[in-house]
Amino acid sequence: MKRIISVILLLTIAAVPAFPHELTIKAKSSEMKAGEPFNATVQSAHRFIVPEEVEVLERVKAGIIEDGKLTESKLTGNDSELCIDFTVTPKDTSGSVMLAAIKDGETWCVTNEGGKSGARKDLEANGLKVLTATKNDKYAKALYNTSHDDKKYSQVIGHPLEIIPITNPADAKTGEYFHVRILLNGQPYTGPVWATYDGFVTEYENTYAYYTEAENGEAHIKITSPGWWGIRAFQGGLPGIEGDYDALTLRAFLLFEVK
Repeated sequence: MKRIISVILLLTIAAVPAFPHELTIKAKSSEMKAGEPFNATVQSAHRFIVPEEVEVLERVKAGIIEDGKLTESKLTGNDSELCIDFTVTPKDTSGSVMLAAIKDGETWCVTNEGGKSGARKDLEANGLKVLTATKNDKYAKALYNTSHDDKKYSQVIGHPLEIIPITNPADAKTGEYFHVRILLNGQPYTGPVWATYDGFVTEYENTYAYYTEAENGEAHIKITSPGWWGIRAFQGGLPGIEGDYDALTLRAFLLFEVK
């Protein structure tokens, strides 16, 4: 009997997607004007800025960063375009303006009946055998209105996993390196970093234009095309909460435009 259950669990693991959707932000315009509404979207996808599903609204926060903190916007699910719509009205556009989105991830469990959402203790109370329970939290930032004399592009807002530009996006050039600092719970992050640009690949999931590894909190990405770029970092295996989830994963995305 134990052997049968083990086989079922192994088959279940193979059936569960290895890569949860990434959280990103996209707007129809790249220029903001002070005091005027600016429309943006929160997207969730396996392909860069190609939306695939509408996240659960109750688990998402998004808006504009003001005085180093998130001012939340009203979120509206957009089923026809597979995204979440929101609007911000910036007070000051003399320097860069940062939008941010956060998803408080659900706990996802691998069980003898397939993948299930819910806390380990709750699923086990319903008679399921839980092999793993993981919580996936996601963070996204996007920069607009960057200028050559701007100082706000590198502000730190305190996401548990956060990508901070060292290079001013307004100074980024094709053929040169874009430098970033990455913090994990406020400390230098060491680990994998992916980057890509809008339109690089739309046919295949989880396909990026560039891969590198951050060391002591810094990573260097060679810009190979103009357009909107996204830089992604990931940290898995963080401590969980007993009875709820075994491990926490953090995902971060930084978006900016190279002109």
